[in-house]
Amino acid sequence: MIIVGELINASRKTVAAAIEAQDAAAIKKLARDQAEAGADYIDVNAGTFVYKEAEYLPWLVKTVQSEVQTPCCLDSPDPRAIEAALNVHTGTAMVNSISLESARYESILSLIAGTPLRIVALCMSDEGMPDTADKRVAIADKLINGLVR
Repeated sequence: MIIVGELINASRKTVAAAIEAQDAAAIKKLARDQAEAGADYIDVNAGTFVYKEAEYLPWLVKTVQSEVQTPCCLDSPDPRAIEAALNVHTGTAMVNSISLESARYESILSLIAGTPLRIVALCMSDEGMPDTADKRVAIADKLINGLVR
């Protein structure tokens, strides 16, 4: 089992305020608390800052990794933000996420191909969220086979 600490997420008002103010102490405390509680990865998400995410996500990575040795889970649909965060991350990160949605799949695949990165894969496609287990399994099969090629 892999435990991902999910508290550094800009959808939380206090975290968004800390990110915007570049309050490293607040972010470091969240990272430290999660690492001490047993998180294998610290999720970092600046997604509510659509136009600044590529700036804020690397700042979060650097801030977290200056406090703990725990790798980060880079949580963004924006390949530019993920790439910027990967450029400053130390060790093997996790990328959250890829799906079978064409645009997302191609842009994220180009970043992760041939790397040791761990990946969170969402069982969604261009048709949206599948409404049956069989459709989810079919998408998962396509994702897995596409990602391990």
